[in-house]
This record gives sequence, C-alpha cells and structure tokens, in this order.
Amino acid sequence: MLGAGWFGLGTGLLVAPAFWGALVPWAVSRADAQGLGVWALALGVGVLGSLAEDDLARIRPALLSVPLVALAAAVLLAVHASAVDWGSGPALSLVGLVVGLLVTGVSGRLLWSRHLAAATG
Repeated sequence: MLGAGWFGLGTGLLVAPAFWGALVPWAVSRADAQGLGVWALALGVGVLGSLAEDDLARIRPALLSVPLVALAAAVLLAVHASAVDWGSGPALSLVGLVVGLLVTGVSGRLLWSRHLAAATG
C-alpha cells in the first residue's frame, strides 16, 4: 500500500504539478512539486518492484536509508511546522506516508536480517 501511495503521489506531482502541488500542505512552485514527484515516484517504484519480484536484496540500500529519510522528513516537518496546514487532508496523508516509510524501513531491515540468518544458518 505504501508503494502504491508513493507511486500515485509521485506520478500526480510529476504529470500535473499545478493540480497536485496545490494539495501539498505547504506552498510549492512547479519545480518543487515536480522534484517531490520524482522523489516519491522513485520510492514507489522501488517498493512495488521489490514486492513484485520478492527481492529484498535489490533494495537493500534503500532498506538502510528509508528509516533515516523518514526521520529527516519528520525533522523538516517539525522545523517548518508553521508553514504546514496541519488541518488539511494532505498534511494527514503526508504524516501517514512518513510513518509508513519508517515502518517499511524497520520491517524491511527485520525481514532482511531473518533472510540472512536463514541463508547462513
């Protein structure tokens, strides 16, 4: 579900930045919206691809970095909290996606550790 969310959000921001950029809970320019779209689309494709191919090894670097990306996004949201419209649906969705990144990274690392233990042991 997280992969589909990031994929859809990224595609929307990249293809129609004027419409989807207005749904970001802070002010973004067209270039900012498209940059966010590329980032979200890449995350979505990576998660969906690894799910489709049942291949955690392919996204091992992402499994290492995703929890850190989630923490960095949380810090940025906290620092710029006054610029975010926290009462909006997009803000709630963004928080859900950031929490999803954290859960995905932590659970992915656990699955990878179990895979390595089973393979070696």
